[in-house]
Amino acid sequence: MLVDVKDVEGLLAGCPVRPEGSRCVGLEVKGESAAGENYGSTFLIVDAVFQDGAGATTRVPAVCKRLPPSEYLRGVFNVKVSHRKEVNFYRKLVPALETLQAELGVPQDERIRCFPRLYGARVGGGKDPDKVDEDAILVLEDLSADGYRCGDRNLGVDLDHCKVALRELARMHALGIVARRLRPEVFHGAVFQETFVYFKHDCMDEAHESLRALEDNSLALLLDKVPEVLELADEDTLRRGVRTLTSRDISLRREPFYTALHNDFWVNNMMFAYDAAARPDRLKMVDFQVTEIGSPVQDLLFFLFSSADSAALRHLDQLVREYHAELERYARLHGLDDDGLGWSAFQRELDAEAPNVLGHLVVLLNIIRADKVIAKEDHNSPDAFSSGLGMSAAARTRYLETVRAWVSRGWLR
Repeated sequence: MLVDVKDVEGLLAGCPVRPEGSRCVGLEVKGESAAGENYGSTFLIVDAVFQDGAGATTRVPAVCKRLPPSEYLRGVFNVKVSHRKEVNFYRKLVPALETLQAELGVPQDERIRCFPRLYGARVGGGKDPDKVDEDAILVLEDLSADGYRCGDRNLGVDLDHCKVALRELARMHALGIVARRLRPEVFHGAVFQETFVYFKHDCMDEAHESLRALEDNSLALLLDKVPEVLELADEDTLRRGVRTLTSRDISLRREPFYTALHNDFWVNNMMFAYDAAARPDRLKMVDFQVTEIGSPVQDLLFFLFSSADSAALRHLDQLVREYHAELERYARLHGLDDDGLGWSAFQRELDAEAPNVLGHLVVLLNIIRADKVIAKEDHNSPDAFSSGLGMSAAARTRYLETVRAWVSRGWLR
């Protein structure tokens, strides 16, 4: 079966692995991601089929992302902004980062390589090519064809996987700081700002209302399914902590660490590759629909508490120190010799920003650690994404671990 896509030859015209002298004749579906694993898009595994003048065919493994099928999810992800952001990320932002590293003389083996290759993208197919419509599509390399695999979203990933993920996250964050400090015209230019604009910037009142409902529903579910959290903090304190999704100031730019964020950095949005001894040694990040400018602590703590397994989470302090050491090293590698990025400064950043991460975790942990996924026929139901999931044992455990950490570290205020 071929994907129904307008002008597939034009879409794949710039594909970097396109055989010379060939034309793309279609995207042939090989499979679909597990239902519910990618609520923000329809995700297909395909072969890009190229044909040369003699009729010889070459198949290139790829993945194809299209808009989510339901109007509810299109609204949740505000696809008219988020899809354009992701296209900008691959089409404009990644090349800008590559150019920046080349200009700064970064050695080839140190350059950032944690993003998939773009094969083709389209914002929309109407008269206005910058308006998202049903023809919106993103075609990327199929990382699984090169041995990359996802981790276990239900149980989380082990210490070795966490170290690889945080190494690449630190480099992405450091590169954003480098761009801001050494090339402010790049960081404050159109490419960065359009890619990292808040994905609901055009509907702030509606976004606040829907997020507040999510916060309150998630807290109610937490108190119902994990009443033990009330032994750690009272309900009013927990409510203040959970409501940080709507109470935090998304325009805040706190020196010296504010940078470009993935903003949805959990185990389903990364893939790992392995060395000859089956140890994780490489990572690719995916899904750049909700990127932001903000504190790196947002990505750091969201990843650790959403995606580290319980054994790895017991090494929280070590992982945070190693993340920071790599961020500082990578920034210095680019010529940013600034003592302001040291450990004591990062401890202050961690203490200032950690309280703002709890709401993000409480809202999403039940979905991330769910035993089941939402059936496609329920993708228009807000209730299906809260009480409809129930709560798995893994989610209960992680909620307790998370609230306990916030209380013990003074992050729940």
